[in-house]
Amino acid sequence: MAAAGKAAGGRPKMGEEKLIIRSEKVRLFDILSMMILRRPITSYAFVDVGDETARDIGITPGDIFVKLTEIIQKVLASIYTPAKWVGILVEFLLNFVALNGGLLGILWNIVRFKLVIPRRDAANFRTMIGMIDGRTELKPAPETSAGDMRQLQVLNVLVSGEVADLESGYVTDGTPLIVRTYLILEITVMAAKIAYENAAFVENVVNNVWKFNFVGFYNGWNKFLKEETTQAFVFTDRPEDANVVVVAFRGTEPFNMQDWSTDVNLSWLGMGAMGHVHAGFLNENASVHEEDGKDASRAFPKDAPNGAAPIGKTIAYYKLREVIREQLKKHPASRLVITGHSLGGALAAVFPAILAMHKETDILTRLDTVQTYGQPRVGDDTFAKYLAAEVAKVAATYYRIVYRYDVVPRVPFDIPLIAEFAHGGTCIYYDGWYDGKVLPGDAPNPNYFDPRFLLSMYGNALGDLVKGAFLWVRAGKDYREGAVSLLYRASGLIVPGLASHSPRDYVNGIRLGRIEAKQV
Repeated sequence: MAAAGKAAGGRPKMGEEKLIIRSEKVRLFDILSMMILRRPITSYAFVDVGDETARDIGITPGDIFVKLTEIIQKVLASIYTPAKWVGILVEFLLNFVALNGGLLGILWNIVRFKLVIPRRDAANFRTMIGMIDGRTELKPAPETSAGDMRQLQVLNVLVSGEVADLESGYVTDGTPLIVRTYLILEITVMAAKIAYENAAFVENVVNNVWKFNFVGFYNGWNKFLKEETTQAFVFTDRPEDANVVVVAFRGTEPFNMQDWSTDVNLSWLGMGAMGHVHAGFLNENASVHEEDGKDASRAFPKDAPNGAAPIGKTIAYYKLREVIREQLKKHPASRLVITGHSLGGALAAVFPAILAMHKETDILTRLDTVQTYGQPRVGDDTFAKYLAAEVAKVAATYYRIVYRYDVVPRVPFDIPLIAEFAHGGTCIYYDGWYDGKVLPGDAPNPNYFDPRFLLSMYGNALGDLVKGAFLWVRAGKDYREGAVSLLYRASGLIVPGLASHSPRDYVNGIRLGRIEAKQV
């Protein structure tokens, strides 16, 4: 993707800047053609390309990563329905066993006629992410911040010592109010993790475990997929005079092949001064009114067009913008924090960029930080610089946390000239067992399939599996991993980098990781 506003040769751009790959229209014959022939990618019927983009790309053939992307897309599409039902069954069985106290508990509850049947919308139902890491409590900041990563971002919160029982929803009364100091990193990584859960679960954790103030859980309509594909929730640290307003986006669900397909999709749209932005992540924030690469205001209008969503449905970006504005007015001293893991991290990065494009200065001037975990690439270098400049204008920060060889931050692939996706923000990379460092650019093995990293990737997967089984011995019972977590870690021995995407390692990294303060 050439820089926004100019073609590769420096001439003004007059036509559309977009490249939309209709993966659902790609045939096996097309993939074979791309593998054998050196036809320009823009010559295929499944590619919707702007006139100026076609001139920029010219006769550039489909790169090996384009072909690989379409093969991955076809595989994901073929297993979409089976994976969905496998996920429903697996999560039901895991919750059935957990809520009944194990196999013996199931037998005992049958005898007592007290068998618990899981409900997906109940406050005690956990997704696969919740089964991999069931921790819900916040860990207070240590008394000393020397050497800890970004310890200067702290939040003093007045809370009670009450203890919540997530399974029954019962809350005990008791201990007096106390002041606890939390890191923004701790709050954001935990919010990004529980964003995978249902609305009742999230509300219970925010109100009863964290002692914060739950504002709302929101489902966003995607007109292209004709379903609610975007979930996010908003909370403040207290009901009145809050310090922070936090927005957390849900990430890539393990059994949702549509989410994975969005992550690896190469389609992008020209958004004027913002640069080229991943079309799928734009659609997740708000289904674009038109896939228009010439007029950003038409592609993503400031106000939701009439009929953009069915009656009773909302568009994520516009609804969240409204809620955030209300909360910032209600809490004049509060600052805005945006977070997300995986796909949620991509949405967390796109969201403030769209606010900037729409000149929503009343919201942007209150932005404190954008913290993402395992985030995929969301745009080209122009977009990365655009977001960095807008964040710098309001003295906010944008931190992008990457654990080891996590596969998701390495997609969509960076493919000059076709799709030059680039990362932005300050990258904090864990290259060891929660040993963090700041990287000036991208993480190692940026396109994932470099054979030079294969041995190291498998070595990391094996090391994490072994260390994960015994981490609790050194770090304490909060770090004991169950069978589901260890089984998920073992998946890294098949697909290296998959297990590294688990929110568990991101939570552990924030709590146990160390980095020189001068590096941040």
